[in-house]
Amino acid sequence: MREYAQARDFYQLALSIFIEFGDRFSQARTYHNLGIVAQEMREYAQARDFYQLALAIKIEFGDF
Repeated sequence: MREYAQARDFYQLALSIFIEFGDRFSQARTYHNLGIVAQEMREYAQARDFYQLALAIKIEFGDF
C-alpha cells in the first residue's frame, strides 16, 4: 500500500507542474494514472473522478 501512496504523491506533484505549464496531454495521462492508483487502493469514487477528468481532456482533443 505504501508504494501506491508514494506513487499518488508523485503523480500529484507532476500534475501540478503540468497544470502550471498548460500541458493538457500530460494532465490527461496523469489523471488516468491517478485513477489507476486510486482503483488499486480501493478508492473507487476517487478513481472514477480521476478517470472522468482524464476523459474530459481526451474528448477536448478528440483523442478517445
